Amino acid sequence: MTKKTLIALLVCGMLGVLLVDWKIPQVVALPEKSAVPDQFPAMQVKNLADETKAFPKDFPGEKTLLLIAFEREQQDQLDDWSARLSLRTPGAPEWLELPVIDDPGAFMRWFVDVGMKGGIEDPLVRRRVFTLYTPRQDFIRLFGLPGTTQVHLLVADRSGRILCKVSGEWSEEKEKSLKSALR
Repeated sequence: MTKKTLIALLVCGMLGVLLVDWKIPQVVALPEKSAVPDQFPAMQVKNLADETKAFPKDFPGEKTLLLIAFEREQQDQLDDWSARLSLRTPGAPEWLELPVIDDPGAFMRWFVDVGMKGGIEDPLVRRRVFTLYTPRQDFIRLFGLPGTTQVHLLVADRSGRILCKVSGEWSEEKEKSLKSALR
């Protein structure tokens, strides 16, 4: 076997491994409108640990806090909410983080997820982050949210019923609303 052949085989083998390991997230199709107002629609979504879940049936709690962002710059607001609600402590409410991103195409979906995995080292947090690749404007319309310029927090149960919505930066009043809905 020549040196060129060996190199070609190694390169092809490495590319094959990369392609097999590419777990490209799917686009989430949203219904035109919810048949029931304030209802989280059924969807299949993959988290950053490469586990696929069926929402809302697979929400982690009977009631789950959903932290929704549309821009990378909104992560600080979500982190502030998370800290104020002590979401990473024992006994905290069940929660999921849902970044909503317009579909950039298959390669970029993979690239974004790889970048997010690199930024989130904690495997428990990776299991709670589900990127929704779907038209953001359709998402806010479906959920009756005021826009994409701020974060939104929703409390939903496993049937998909949305029990509470708050938007924007933390306030004591918003926190009380969320905690009341999570009881």
